[in-house]
Formats: sequence, C-alpha cells, structure tokens
Amino acid sequence: MFKYENIILELNESNGIVTLYFNRPKSRNAFNFNLVSDFCLAINDLKSLKSLKCLIITGVGKYFSVGGDIKEFKKAKAPQEFMGKLADKLHEGIILLKDLCVPSLAAINGSCFGASLGYACSCDIRICRYSANFGAAFAGIGLSPDSSTSYYLPKLVGLSLATEMILLNRTITAKEAKNLGLVSMTISDEKDFLTEVKKIALQISQGPTIAYKNIKDLLNISNKSDLLSHLKSESEKIKICAGTEDFQEGIDAFLDKRKPVFKGK
Repeated sequence: MFKYENIILELNESNGIVTLYFNRPKSRNAFNFNLVSDFCLAINDLKSLKSLKCLIITGVGKYFSVGGDIKEFKKAKAPQEFMGKLADKLHEGIILLKDLCVPSLAAINGSCFGASLGYACSCDIRICRYSANFGAAFAGIGLSPDSSTSYYLPKLVGLSLATEMILLNRTITAKEAKNLGLVSMTISDEKDFLTEVKKIALQISQGPTIAYKNIKDLLNISNKSDLLSHLKSESEKIKICAGTEDFQEGIDAFLDKRKPVFKGK
C-alpha cells in the first residue's frame, strides 16, 4: 500500500498522521512530471483513508524542493506544450491539496523554491528549519509563476513583497519568513526537525476533525465571498459542528475543567 516512484507516504496508524516526502534527493527534490503525478495519486489515495487526521509534507534529505527540474525543461522539444502540461498537473495537485478534508502541514526542511513554494503556501500551516530559505525563482529563467504562487504568496506576505520576490528573484531567510507571516514557526537546526513538527501534527490529530474540515472550508472561501454570504456560511457550518459528539465533549470538558477527548464524530 502507498508505493510510488517519487513520493514516500508514511502512515502512523496509532494517530492518523501521514507524512508525505518528496523523494528525489539526488535532484534536490526537483519537481518533474512523474513526481507531481505521484503526488496527485498519493493525495487521491489519502482521500479513501478514513483514519487520516493530519498530513505533513516534507522532502527527503536536505531540501524541501528547489522547484521545477530545469534539466528536464532543457530536454523538452516543444517547450510550450511541455510547460503547459506540467503546469496543469501541478495545478491538479494544488486543488487536491486544498480540497483535502484534514489539516496539512508543510514541514520545510530546507530550500523551498519555485513550484514547491506554491505547494507550501497551499498548505494550511507552514513550519521550517531555521536554515531554510525561500524564493519564487520563476523570473530567473524567464517564466511567470505557477502552482498558485502568485495567488497565495501575496495573501501571506502582502502584494508588495510578493511582487519583489517574484520579479526580482529575492530570496528570504527563515527568520524573515517568520516575521512576514509566510511560516508560523521556525525550528532550531539543533533539534530533530520532523520530531518537532510531529508534535504539532499530534495536537491536530487529537482535535475535532469535523470542525477542522468546516474551518478549512470557511477559510478557503474567505477571500472570495462578501460579508453577508460568508456569515451565512458560518451559520451553516457551526450548525453542522453543533450536531457532533465532539461538540458535546468539548462542552463537558470545559465545564469539568479537563482536556477534551475528541473522536472525530
């Protein structure tokens, strides 16, 4: 189960945490068509996993990903057709990731550039090593962005800085990323990075799963809807959550002054 050429999936059955690794370390986890296809297959496979509570996305080795595989770009005999096909597959992955019903964590273990920056921005939470760095990289090889980079990056860091990062190929450090709101947390290089990330994932896995799905739905439409329609959506979602066992457990735990034990029901 869960075997792919360029992606590794690890499932912890005890807590429902899945860790997805970009697995092309010799190419610094550069995105090629096969890797992105494997990513789409993997996310589709996870949809049928009823025990799934949280998804961590990271890279094998020292890199999250350096973005697109430029060596493969060079080999393309029909560049426009090649890049269009790759962009379509990248965007399929973004949509699958955003539609996932559980929270996603980008565990940025090293350099995060190009398309992988868009993938990280599409995750619900971003955490990075202190030695990580970030860049758009597209303009450096004469391309405009893909993978939602020009959509989510301005929403996270502001239009002015996103423009600077994309137009001028500006690279930012982990410290800058934290200060700008691109990442939620930086983790010291002295600590075991994934161990620290999994502590946060564990907290999520023990939370109210149905509420998380509805929270994600609301946040995903927050930039598209007007106030009145969004308030209507909030009313609909909170009614759904109020009908769950987790809501009753949350109330009881609050009144009993204890930690709630949510079951995702």
